[in-house]
Amino acid sequence: MTLTQVRQLLAEFDIRPSKALGQNFLIDGNILRILIEQADLRGDETVLEIGPGLGALTLELVARAKRVVAIERDKRLCQYLRDHVDGVELIEGDAVKILEQPDFRIAAPYKVVSNLPYSISTPILERLVERKDQPRAMVLTLQREVANRLAATPRHKDYGALTVFTQLWYHVTIAHLISPGCFYPAPHVDSAIVVLERRDPRVKLLAGAPFHDLVRAGFGQRRKMLRKLLAKFGDVDAAFAAASVAATARAEELAIDQWIVLANSLHPRT
Repeated sequence: MTLTQVRQLLAEFDIRPSKALGQNFLIDGNILRILIEQADLRGDETVLEIGPGLGALTLELVARAKRVVAIERDKRLCQYLRDHVDGVELIEGDAVKILEQPDFRIAAPYKVVSNLPYSISTPILERLVERKDQPRAMVLTLQREVANRLAATPRHKDYGALTVFTQLWYHVTIAHLISPGCFYPAPHVDSAIVVLERRDPRVKLLAGAPFHDLVRAGFGQRRKMLRKLLAKFGDVDAAFAAASVAATARAEELAIDQWIVLANSLHPRT
């Protein structure tokens, strides 16, 4: 959709973009094309879209995928989508809460393709990567700051808990940078198309290993040495030796494999 089309539709249906809901509608056809190319959809695939808005991306997904499920919180936009977009299974509600529900399932394998609302992008990502039925791939537009965090490497200022939780299961690529003018209303930040492809960790994570607890503890006070922060988890010295971690290391210095070895080493054994 063009800027003129989006403005006309919003005016016609008396819809004002909500900053609280992170509503920034995509108005650049080239960015839409890149999103679809990166999604590389097949006719037998299922797609989850979060925040479909006026349905510009939704229409393209419906034309290419076997099944499209979309979650939209805004009641006004839900009514518009019901009236104007055929072939989509629309769920009205808060996507963050819906993804937390244990009975919410999408038949695997599936992909997530979305222009994520900025206000919920981080919690949405956290819930998607931690689900038992993880998507096999995700193609998302995100704030560039969040994209940088997802793709960061050890010792970089953007490397944090979200990086580790995501890269545990996904290979992350920043596919394209997006200027604010590609959206209406234009956000005050740059954005990016990010591609996440599901993979298994190179080091197997043992069942019950305190991986998430360790990472949260380590990055909770990221300027402090890990040895002190993780002391409550068990024999840290032996775990550090197994993972080849220096005694003076801080959380931002550890690669994903090292976090896994630490978690496995501190896993209570029966």
